[in-house]
Amino acid sequence: MSSSALILLPTALDPDSDPARSLPGPVLSKLHTLSHFVVEDAKSARAWLKRCAWPKPLPEALMLVWDEHTAQSEPQSKAVIRQVLAWLEAGVSVGLLSEAGLPAIADPGQALIAAVHAAGYPVRPQVGPSSLMLALMASGLNGQHFEFKGYLAAAGDARDAALIAMERLNAQDGRSLLWIETPYRNEAMMTSVTRVLKPETLLCVACALGTEKETIHVKTVAQWRQSAWTPGREPCVFILGSAMQSMHPRATARSGGDLSRHPTLKETRLAKPAGRRQGLKTHRRNHT
Repeated sequence: MSSSALILLPTALDPDSDPARSLPGPVLSKLHTLSHFVVEDAKSARAWLKRCAWPKPLPEALMLVWDEHTAQSEPQSKAVIRQVLAWLEAGVSVGLLSEAGLPAIADPGQALIAAVHAAGYPVRPQVGPSSLMLALMASGLNGQHFEFKGYLAAAGDARDAALIAMERLNAQDGRSLLWIETPYRNEAMMTSVTRVLKPETLLCVACALGTEKETIHVKTVAQWRQSAWTPGREPCVFILGSAMQSMHPRATARSGGDLSRHPTLKETRLAKPAGRRQGLKTHRRNHT
């Protein structure tokens, strides 16, 4: 088996931004070593390579297209997989390049990655931005137990039913429910949210993440009904949740038990002053 690998390459959430603002130096260095790519759109991929100061003439970048149509067409997907495996067999590493954020997360490419694993070649994910994780970490909602729902149904009644079902899941165990929407349907989504969800339910709307237009709001549905702000047609991540202090007992059990029974940092200092510093170091090593 050769030393080649499928390299999962993130891109900036804002394609017009400086790549160095959102991608670590080692990721850009890895990108510069590659000449064979699988991309969603060849034109935008070449534009991104140019922004990343790819060191070769752009026509020398060999690109296969894997988009939502490829994923739905067995003949097309098999053809791409055969070519990628041939490159890997020849000792050539291949980059799977996302249009924005992380490859294969709310993005095409899962079947290709699975095929590479099945053939015995390594898959190497690279560090980069994820709009889903950025939204969740900024929301103040449950980051211990969450679920991504992808796109909800476009039809009004089906969308309403999906929102109500997610609200019930949150009531059962406190999980956060994340989803995305085609930007031109943002207004219809907000209309459904404010019409069918309970007033006390929390909703985070995180728009244009990683760009200069970035906006993140967390409000109860009752507050959203009174709000004049709208997300417009910016790319958004929506998160339905509940306040941490009112989470269902099952949710607190998932994150280590009843939070009200955990000792405070002050109590920990009083109980174990000598071991405090080492204990914090161990905790960080295990959770970062």
